[in-house]
Amino acid sequence: MDASELATTMLEWEKARRHLDELTAIIQAATLEIGKTQTVGNVRATYSAGRKTYDYLGAASNVPCELWEPYAKKSYDWKAICEAANITDIPFKESEPSVTVKLLES
Repeated sequence: MDASELATTMLEWEKARRHLDELTAIIQAATLEIGKTQTVGNVRATYSAGRKTYDYLGAASNVPCELWEPYAKKSYDWKAICEAANITDIPFKESEPSVTVKLLES
């Protein structure tokens, strides 16, 4: 392959890549709206709901120190401390849902 053929191939790749990125965005938006994984042929759009991250330390901040000691190893097991103190209302953050599009092996 000479330099001219390589340049032509690279420009074709750029055009194809931009088109695939556009298709991917359309598939992701539609799958997010549906809210579940979609598989058609050998293409899978995997829906992932937002992950929750719990703030056990914040929830256990008012628990007396005496309850902490059984849960101290290298660090405190704040989830276990919350359970021992019967704290059930744990604040959390939730990430945005996402979609990953991939080609399955045929």
